[in-house]
Amino acid sequence: MFIAHAPETTREATQVVVDALGGAAPVFAKLSPNVTDLVEIAGAALEAGAAGLTLINTVMGLVVDLPTRAPRLGAGGGGVSGPPIKPIALCAVWEVSRAFPGVAIIGTGGVATGADAAEMLLAGASAVGVGTATFLDPRATLRIVDELGAWCTRNGVARVRDLIGGLH
Repeated sequence: MFIAHAPETTREATQVVVDALGGAAPVFAKLSPNVTDLVEIAGAALEAGAAGLTLINTVMGLVVDLPTRAPRLGAGGGGVSGPPIKPIALCAVWEVSRAFPGVAIIGTGGVATGADAAEMLLAGASAVGVGTATFLDPRATLRIVDELGAWCTRNGVARVRDLIGGLH
């Protein structure tokens, strides 16, 4: 069982880290979408002293390599990341940010463009994380920042922070 798949283990693990740091640094709990109630688990991390949340980790799945007719991830199934999980990440950010207004959320999962970053912010993220996109392009974060700035200019957004939680 993964730590972040139950409120009790999430609370315990977060508390251990918060106590170990003794306030020297903020603790952000990175949570899995592979659960029944992500809001409940987010609440457990926050109750234990997490300063914020990182949403989401990889999604369990199976990717098939057609030419070899074999699984492409590890020993079969595994963590799927990148653009295919963006809708799941957006939903997680949106649900958790609505349940815990004002909590710092780093939205991650499928962010590959400035438009993706804008969507993550509109869903309620206060910051955006980029992971898989950097595997193909180590400078992806710089490009995404530029694209986000250009998107804001085209859409009359004066400050990126004005996007946070702006989903209607």
